[in-house]
Amino acid sequence: MKTKKLIITGLAATALLGGIVASQAVFNHKVVYADTKAALAPLSHLGVSSGWSNDLQTITWNESRRGYDIYYLRSADGAANVFGSQGQNWEHTFTKDFVTYESQNSAIAANGGHSTEGWKSAWTGGVITSAGNIKGTSKGQKVAYFSGLKKSDDKQNIWAVASTDGGKTYTQVLNGGKPIMTTSNSLNGVDFRDPYVFTWNGKLMMYVAEGDNIGVYTSTDGISWSKADKNGASKIGNGTFFKGRSWDGNAPVECPVLKTMTLPNGQTKQVLFFGAKDASHGETTGTYYIVGHLDSNGLFAEETEVKRLDQGSDYYGANFSGTTDIEQSNKELISMGWVGNWNYTANGVHPDEAANQSPVYTLGAYSLARSLTLDSNLIIKQTIKAEPKKTNHKSYSNLTKDKTANSNNGNRQWIDREDTNGHVYGLYDIPNQSASQAFTLNFSNTKGNYKGRIYIDIWQGNDYVRFNYDPTNGLYNVKQRAGELDKGTNGQVGSSYYYDGLLGNGNGYSANSGLSNWKTAQLKVYTDKTSVEFVFPNGQTYTVARYSNSAKQDFKVFTEDPTNGNQVSIDVWDTSK
Repeated sequence: MKTKKLIITGLAATALLGGIVASQAVFNHKVVYADTKAALAPLSHLGVSSGWSNDLQTITWNESRRGYDIYYLRSADGAANVFGSQGQNWEHTFTKDFVTYESQNSAIAANGGHSTEGWKSAWTGGVITSAGNIKGTSKGQKVAYFSGLKKSDDKQNIWAVASTDGGKTYTQVLNGGKPIMTTSNSLNGVDFRDPYVFTWNGKLMMYVAEGDNIGVYTSTDGISWSKADKNGASKIGNGTFFKGRSWDGNAPVECPVLKTMTLPNGQTKQVLFFGAKDASHGETTGTYYIVGHLDSNGLFAEETEVKRLDQGSDYYGANFSGTTDIEQSNKELISMGWVGNWNYTANGVHPDEAANQSPVYTLGAYSLARSLTLDSNLIIKQTIKAEPKKTNHKSYSNLTKDKTANSNNGNRQWIDREDTNGHVYGLYDIPNQSASQAFTLNFSNTKGNYKGRIYIDIWQGNDYVRFNYDPTNGLYNVKQRAGELDKGTNGQVGSSYYYDGLLGNGNGYSANSGLSNWKTAQLKVYTDKTSVEFVFPNGQTYTVARYSNSAKQDFKVFTEDPTNGNQVSIDVWDTSK
């Protein structure tokens, strides 16, 4: 999670936020919130019930209940004061289907442990089931390892606490509530957070985010830890986990998670997931992955170049289901990510487009659950694991520039427009619909491969997400606007970064879908009051946050048509109920 770095050092915060510096003064910032606690709450996704939320901690199978425990970070001080004095806690919910979620409860208190060596804010970590080998626990107990700020000196340390109720809460502190590892293990002496604990070759292993490196440690009792590589630094450097990209000017590595995945031929590989950003490619913070294996000491060794898991600007602090035993492989992982970005989600989001009202208090949502598989080319493919409940199905077949869907009669030609790339025809435009919808769009061409750009404009009031896709080369561009970000707290304005990120050149965010020169292709789009998720037929995704309090939207589809053969068929469902 990013609060950790921001609090400790202004220099690191500058690198992290692309020049926007967060200071220690944030702790004492007083905010009068608008009486709009649910103004930006999602309609069909998991969202925080109160306060502000960010990183997802883990998705853990609960055998006794035959479902999944999900944990995420929550700040009781709210969305405009995320570093507030109340600190952060682990919030818990439970689901069997990733569509409906039980009422949320605090799983790990924001303040706990030893009176001076305990934590005053509980940050990111993970959960492992004890085999009876973790000192102070019995076989089958769930144990959470997490980082946070130590009460006595504000330094980043790691603690362990066990659950006595099957994973709903964690109240049994281990090691007397004192840290099991301290910042002194980190190369830079500052960054030491987001521990991920797993088992390998009969040993407990821990990966820890340490600025530019991932530290690797081992233990026999889960309390006393030492370097996994006794003869070396025992660090995975960014030249390994970020191979193929430039690390210069990047955010610190965060939230490392290691899983073993099964290829179609039955072979297995280790996949390292983590949070970072590639400033050289104009990418904002996101979730990345790289495929490889473990060396004799348990350090990850790369076999591919790093790839972005979700190409959008708002899929961070992601986490995954699957076993924590690296010697057991997963044919499928379930993933969810935080739909947000530290460059604007934590800057004081207003409930009105003019940004004149006081900031909202409650803010935080997560993506739809996704199924992840590893293909024979060592590329992660994604599909939506569980769609929201869909009602009120409508279908529009073979829409062309001469046959267009609209809210009146469903068949008419409406005014087209001139674009910088040429003549653009409107195919679909139905305003005043629910902001929570599922779309399946089938693009085809009656004469050959689809030619001409595809545009999707999604409006909420004056806020928008605009998608511009070139099917001939697979490249696309996304621009978004949110007036609610125009006036942040402490002088931090996130609207320009939300619009086009690090580059700041007015050209939005650009990505490559890897899908080009097709005759037919299907694009799925899931919208909610707080998010838009694009899912490509080749398993790539793009996620972006929305900040409008409007529960209505206008979804528009345009296309160029140089061959006079382009058409689209659209299926639409309401997902707000």
